[in-house]
Amino acid sequence: MSWDADASFDEQTQHILLKFLQENKVENRTYQQEIQKLESELRNGSRFDDDIQTDGHCPSVPQRAVFRSYVEQANRGDEELYRIIAAQLVALGDELDQSIINHASIEQFIRANETMQPQEDGTRIMSSMIANLTTQRNGITRDMPQEKVFLLLAMMLFKKTVVEKPLLLPRIFRTTVQYISNTLQNYIQNTGGWQNIH
Repeated sequence: MSWDADASFDEQTQHILLKFLQENKVENRTYQQEIQKLESELRNGSRFDDDIQTDGHCPSVPQRAVFRSYVEQANRGDEELYRIIAAQLVALGDELDQSIINHASIEQFIRANETMQPQEDGTRIMSSMIANLTTQRNGITRDMPQEKVFLLLAMMLFKKTVVEKPLLLPRIFRTTVQYISNTLQNYIQNTGGWQNIH
């Protein structure tokens, strides 16, 4: 199964993260509302797309219109593939979650994000937390490539933080997309893309 080749890596990552959260059946009204807002934003040309790019360039109105058109035309196959990838990542992450990520780590990550200034780089906080957590390697992660461990830890930090503090979803979503794009894009693409992470 493959998807539209026109989807950028960031667009794929955004949709996979959304499906990753939707795979969790959390009975929290605020959590559900925040996920619905995120889904709506992604379908309508998200506000995450409106940020200044790393080269300082602001996407033009026609570029945003092309993105919106792409999202509107995403076929059911793409959505199903995103859901399958997210389900695989949930299963892998749950194994990891039981052994490495504890409540104290999540609380520390939440506090760091709540006190972060708007101009601060959230990926620095995520990178630091992941570096600390990777020192706790165990039988599950011992045979995994380091990048895969980083990816799963990023996904689990994202999920557990949003479950604990749903109102942090926009900030943590943006941080997680940036972290994955900046740190793990080459690894994911070298494995043949998101569909080959298992």
